[in-house]
Amino acid sequence: MVGQDANGLACFCKKPQGTDASVEAIIVASFAGCYAENYFRNLRGYQVRDYWTIQWSLDWKEARGIEGQLSHGYLAGRIIPTVHTVLENRAEQLVAEKWPGIEGLAQALLSKPWEPLKAFKSGTQWSEAAMAKYVIGDEIVEILGRFDVTAQCVQEC
Repeated sequence: MVGQDANGLACFCKKPQGTDASVEAIIVASFAGCYAENYFRNLRGYQVRDYWTIQWSLDWKEARGIEGQLSHGYLAGRIIPTVHTVLENRAEQLVAEKWPGIEGLAQALLSKPWEPLKAFKSGTQWSEAAMAKYVIGDEIVEILGRFDVTAQCVQEC
């Protein structure tokens, strides 16, 4: 979603399913947003966000909390900061590989008409704008599928 104030938000389920693979996927997805923004900025000649700013983002904070759910077997003697770096690198690589799908989804979003800002069930407001554009659920899955990006829509998380 994107508001008329240029604030945007991508929502996805961040509840691991009890496996290291699901924990890893959520961490990588959390990192991917910032790397996608920097990939776009770099392509367009804008200044990229510095690593310090990225580290203090909400996505990084949430990912660090989820990293604590990785099993000892997954860590295999590695410390969390080492695994963190590996997963950051994986996120950055996936953004580059999947860029056509990311860009396709962004284009679909921007082509949508403006509509009144929707409130979250929690009542949280993500934008100060009165109007926003949305691509949600199965439509996201369908758009990404055109670019060989696998996604799944969940109704409740």
